[in-house]
Amino acid sequence: MVWGVLKRVFARPWYVLLAFLVAALTLSALLLLPNREVLADVLFSSSLGWFTKVSFVLSLYGYLGTNFTVFTAIYTVVISLLLGINVSLLWYYGARARRLSRADHTLSFAGIGGFISGLFGIGCAACGTILLAGVFKLLGITWLITYLPLHGAEFGIVGAVLLGLTSYLLAKRINDPLVCELGEPAVQS
Repeated sequence: MVWGVLKRVFARPWYVLLAFLVAALTLSALLLLPNREVLADVLFSSSLGWFTKVSFVLSLYGYLGTNFTVFTAIYTVVISLLLGINVSLLWYYGARARRLSRADHTLSFAGIGGFISGLFGIGCAACGTILLAGVFKLLGITWLITYLPLHGAEFGIVGAVLLGLTSYLLAKRINDPLVCELGEPAVQS
């Protein structure tokens, strides 16, 4: 059922492009966010040429292989891909539902929740989770992450699971008919 829906949705080039762009933007944000200060320094430097700036930005994508553990690198890429698929499925479902003036926003909220939960688990081996560490640091309770079995990676796993579940539920909704089937007419006595 899910594969059939994915084939139907991604047979259209627009949805493939949308999924790819969302996944690429998500992965870019997750990899460039921890380096935002040095990235801003390099990009706004007047002493560097544009080629040096572009090659520096591209070199930051190697951060995935060097500063992340294999486990965190895998679920970071998985979250990016699942978010791209999720957005494409949601767009397809929304376009189809709009044609028949029926919309269901519960799935979009679950997808957003999965993405936000996934963001809390993204991080490198050296600095831990990016957002969660920042929130905990703000509250003065960063030591709590050290007591988690995976040191905050649990949030990335939960995010990937929620995004996968949301994609599955969206595929199921896309596969279901948008109109109710008529049953037997009621016999009046």
